[in-house]
Amino acid sequence: MQISELLAIPRLHLRFLTGSEQVHRDIRLAYTTDLLEPKRYLRGGELVLTGMMWHSSPADSETFVNSLVEADVACLAAGTALGEVPSDLIEACRRHDLPLLEVPSQTSFGAVTEEVLRLLTKDRFTTITETHHRHRKLMAEVAAGADFPEVFASAAAEAGLNAWVVSSTGRQVAASGPDLPGEDLAWLAARALTRPASPFATAMPTADPATTRTVTLVPVQTRESHPLAGWTLVCAGDHADWPEETREAVAELSSIAVLARSRIEENALNEARHVEGLPRLLAAQRFDEVAALLHVGAEGAADGRPDTGHIVISAMMRPEPRVPDLARRIVCELLAEWPGAVVTGDNDVLAVVPVPESLPAAPKEEAGGCAATRRGGTGARDDSGTRAAERLRRHIGDALRVLEAGLTDHRLAIGIGSTVRGIPELRGAAVEARHARRLAELRDGRAQIIAGAEIDSHELLLASVPEEVQSSYRDRLLGPLLTYDRDHRSELVRTLERFLEHSGSWQRCAATMHVHVNTLRYRIGRIEELTGRDLSNLEHRVDLFLALKLRD
Repeated sequence: MQISELLAIPRLHLRFLTGSEQVHRDIRLAYTTDLLEPKRYLRGGELVLTGMMWHSSPADSETFVNSLVEADVACLAAGTALGEVPSDLIEACRRHDLPLLEVPSQTSFGAVTEEVLRLLTKDRFTTITETHHRHRKLMAEVAAGADFPEVFASAAAEAGLNAWVVSSTGRQVAASGPDLPGEDLAWLAARALTRPASPFATAMPTADPATTRTVTLVPVQTRESHPLAGWTLVCAGDHADWPEETREAVAELSSIAVLARSRIEENALNEARHVEGLPRLLAAQRFDEVAALLHVGAEGAADGRPDTGHIVISAMMRPEPRVPDLARRIVCELLAEWPGAVVTGDNDVLAVVPVPESLPAAPKEEAGGCAATRRGGTGARDDSGTRAAERLRRHIGDALRVLEAGLTDHRLAIGIGSTVRGIPELRGAAVEARHARRLAELRDGRAQIIAGAEIDSHELLLASVPEEVQSSYRDRLLGPLLTYDRDHRSELVRTLERFLEHSGSWQRCAATMHVHVNTLRYRIGRIEELTGRDLSNLEHRVDLFLALKLRD
């Protein structure tokens, strides 16, 4: 409420003694005091009522008014029941630019306080009603399919908030205020992945160590939410310092984001169920049905465009998470900015991503292009398909580096096939993607991505071999050495690794291991005896080399 609303009540008979030009100042509550220095009991925005019992000299007026100004009160109202308002108080208020009202003797402070409460309650009810209607309208718009970033930006701007919605992969989903640079988005996403699911304030790093940017992170929690595949609402400032209106505005933004995220998750689940037969159809080479599922023609053209290729992605989490479809939801988030991507499977995920093969390359893409070529087609289309695959790989790789902060209990492996054209070629692309994913599973790190073009070494063969065969082969060749090392506290396995690394050179291997050549010859002899392999034979060396790779 404002001072003007209080002056408009006839029965109070209030009038300005000074500061009438500030009639539109807001009043937060009424407070009565006769303390000389009441600052410590005030929070700002009050209408202070006083009977001037504190006044004994002109200096007291200066002390009293100065205390009120430091507390940022809205207005002072002096009662005349004990006498006229002294001129020194009027002058002190004028000097400090503090509005001063006269409360006549026939008006009690209780009556003034009662009217202040009534007006505040009325304003509060009106505000709540308006806020409730606006909130329902915004929720209805999002539920009806309105553009979430647009609705979010409008709602946040109306509340005067700088706010952002950031995905678990560091993608800016929506924003009100300046767009955040990529490094800030990645930092915020990683921070959200390593903190509990509750609002918390944090200081963002800045180029200048002397300055700080405090933001509050609020998890966007849906029924199916998981930090690795979720969103976070980021608001400028520390939530501990927010007034009630800001808290309500943030709660409204959070509700809108939750609804938008729920709709996206529901649509993704329905799409996954719709195409759940895709891997089976590809394996059975029922390409007409595959084309129907992907909404493309038999030649692979999407939406009538003949220049569309496809990239196949395979993904899996180890060990399998308790949330059965977490891997699929993560892949959906990774591909959120790739229109038309189809994702199916729960933990064994398969995704098909349409890409325009005539896409012009950006300079940096041409400079860092992948050496892979697409099956069939012209050279120009090969280059475009390769650029698209490389761009997708970089995009996923950047996102995985952010996600790694939250992958404390699992490993995520992703394989990407080469760009292909034509539905029949998708079957081979799926096989290539799965082989690449198996290779990614063999590498160190919580999150790994391998493109099909990279698997042109022995690693491809290892990745394509069933896991139980790999385990049996490894144990049969290295088992005797591991047992011997454990029982005798020796280093036969390490010696074998160094010997093969130095291509069987006795002198170089001995020098690297800081042992005499005769000691090395003795160890190699024990290795040959325990494994039944001759390390002077190339084929036997390859056998042991592959066994060591399966152990990594």
